Amino acid sequence: MGIDPFLYIAFGAGLLAGRIPHRPLPWIGRATFLTVCALIFFLGAELGSIPGFNPLLDIPASLLFAGLICGFTVAIVLVLPRPPAPAENGSAEEFRPRPVWIVFLGALVLGFAAGRSTSFPTATFLTASLYVLLALVAFDLRFSKSALGRVWVPLLSAIVGALAAATVFELIDPVGWVPALATALGFGWYTLAGPLVTARFGASLGLLAFLTNFLRENLTLVLSPYLGRWVRSEGLVAMGGATSMDTTLYSAVRYGAPAGDPTTGTLALASGLILTVAASLVLPLLLSL
Repeated sequence: MGIDPFLYIAFGAGLLAGRIPHRPLPWIGRATFLTVCALIFFLGAELGSIPGFNPLLDIPASLLFAGLICGFTVAIVLVLPRPPAPAENGSAEEFRPRPVWIVFLGALVLGFAAGRSTSFPTATFLTASLYVLLALVAFDLRFSKSALGRVWVPLLSAIVGALAAATVFELIDPVGWVPALATALGFGWYTLAGPLVTARFGASLGLLAFLTNFLRENLTLVLSPYLGRWVRSEGLVAMGGATSMDTTLYSAVRYGAPAGDPTTGTLALASGLILTVAASLVLPLLLSL
């Protein structure tokens, strides 16, 4: 799967619109949240439309693998000597636990049910919702050169966390070192990892790679409101991996502590872009061994 140039067009349009002088637009936040819910719904629908997919048989191993990746990644973020957090820009209310995960999980389950019971162009709707999300997030985004000095934290955490998770998963469920590493080093890019592993090792391991990266992305979305206060923006960006430049960008910006940190967007975009390029280069090379 190649890079969609319209993602950049949507992002650029939102960025330019946000630079036009205007009064505060409170509906932007609500529209962004609703778009995230729609995106998760269509992600679930895409999962439900996979032929022969059996949740009871296929999800447990992938969920374990995705959980290991997120767990190791967060653990590494927490032990690294991170720079001091910028001053708090948001209110304390930003950190109160909210049942957002119920909404996100509900959207995922409803989408899965819709994908199983009906036939509609999930990829088209998924892509369209991603365009809208990027434009909305970019509208309030502010770039910061200082964030680039912290990008090594999510990058190192994502890479080492993926390697550690692949090692542990291989010990628990020996699927082979190469497919395990290729799955973990997909960094959440399931539409890349799944087809590449399928072409090299068959449908069973390809589905494992697809689901593991798919679930990593969704775990990041669901857990961000609760983990952001402790793992901060570096942790959420590392959990999202390559998806922090698009799908999980909103989660990092919205829930990364301190709330309202203007540097988070730059951090997420830089880390996500680097990991996206790394995955596209490393996976084909690794799977050729």
